[in-house]
Order: sequence, then structure tokens, then C-alpha cells
Amino acid sequence: MDIAILSDEISLDLTEALALGKDMGFTKYEIRCADDYGHRVPDLKAPRLDELRRAVLDKAIEITGLSPGLFKVPLENRIQIEKDLTDLLPRTCDLCLALACPRIIVFSGIQTAEGSREAAMELLHKAGEVVGKAGLELAVENEPGFYCDTGVNTAAFIRELNLPHVGINWDPANAIIAGEAAYPVGYDAALPLIRNVHVKDSIPLPPDKWENRLLGDGGVNWLGQIRSLLRDRPVSHITLETHVFPVLPNTREDLRRLQWLIASAAGFFGNPSAL
Repeated sequence: MDIAILSDEISLDLTEALALGKDMGFTKYEIRCADDYGHRVPDLKAPRLDELRRAVLDKAIEITGLSPGLFKVPLENRIQIEKDLTDLLPRTCDLCLALACPRIIVFSGIQTAEGSREAAMELLHKAGEVVGKAGLELAVENEPGFYCDTGVNTAAFIRELNLPHVGINWDPANAIIAGEAAYPVGYDAALPLIRNVHVKDSIPLPPDKWENRLLGDGGVNWLGQIRSLLRDRPVSHITLETHVFPVLPNTREDLRRLQWLIASAAGFFGNPSAL
């Protein structure tokens, strides 16, 4: 199983991220932010876009997903929702095609008293149609506080949406914070619909906070989860999303732990080739 990484979990300097990533053995990248957290795909600076295009054209890297952060607001924020749907999403599709990237990762809207699951469903259906026309995949990430939060709820939502090119960006750490036993309960529900997997760890801090941790220091049963990913093979790669600062040393440590987890999980099956 290959390990991809979000480039900004190495460095916001894209040149540095790709150079250090190469040294760490990465060839697959998900792209989110570059230069600073205010520049997120598709609105990266022109030199960064050119750098990505050259690296893809030279076959130095593979882009596994783009994460523009769409629909990460309450649905009643109509101005931002409209911009996300009619401006940022089409431009992200164009960038995907330019980078030979197969999928876009989005969210499902923050739950509020003024919003509704039906409105979120209508929005994601429209987004799915835009992405489908471009011949791409849409992966909806489960996130606490959103209409798609746990694995069980996200799977039910995506099944009801019923678009073949729309699936789940499975994030077990987010499911833990949403109050679910992410593995195995959330994973078992999400499994048939998983298109992408984010690897990080988190721990709830009651009553209403949480903290991201290094792999093994949070609430996710990552050894069990990776064993099942190796067995079920819903994806060919998993994407490291450290989310612990400072990112570079913590990403190095998370990568070490993840490689150990994969090797241990593969050994459980008596099949080192599963790596």
C-alpha cells in the first residue's frame, strides 16, 4: 500500500515540500495550501501552479487529490456557498485535469439550526454533477459538526445522494471526534464508498474540544484500521495528514509510525508483499 501526503504537512514552501518529500520517499501528493494557509487550491500563486504542472509532466510526482476546502461553512452563508459551487469548484476541476488528478475532496456544510440535511444533499448533488461532467471523482470528507460527520452518517448520506462518481474521503480521526467508534463501526459503514483515506490521530477533550496527536497517541485504532485496509483494498494509497505542529519533525515521526503500522499489519496476514 502506497503512502501519499498532503504537501503542506511537510512545508508550505512547495519547492521545499517536494524536495523533502522526495528524500522521505514520497511520490504521491494531495495538494491543499502553498506559501501560506490563505492560498489554497485552486487559488495558488501562478509559480506554484507552474511548478506542479512541470513536476507532473516530468512524472516526478503524482497528484492524488485536490482539497480546496469547499462547503466548509454553514449553508446559510449563501455568498460563499455560491462562490464555492459556481467558481471555485469548476476551477478546481480544471486544475485537476491539468494535473492528471482524479479527485476533489470537499465537505458537506456545517450543521446549524438554519440549515438542513436536505439543503446539504441538494448542494452536494449539484457539486457531484459539476465534477461528474469533468470526468472526475468527488470525495466528501466526514468532519465533526458537519452533515457528514461519522462514517455511518456519511455513508447514509452518500448512498442517498446516489451518484456513482461521488464517494467518501474517510477520516477516522474526524469520526472519533464526532463521537463514533471509527474503527470498526464507522469504517464498516463507509467501506463500500471510500475513495480516499486521511491518516491522522485525534483525541476528544470533553466537553467540546479535541486535540490532534501523533499516530498511536489518539483514539483511532490505527493498527486494526490498516489491517482492514490491507484486507479490503478500497484504495491503493493512504494519505498522511499529520496536523501536529511543527509539521516537519512531526510528519517525519508520523511517517515512521505509519510505516511500522503497515509492516505490522502486513505481517498479521503473513504477507509482506501487502506493503
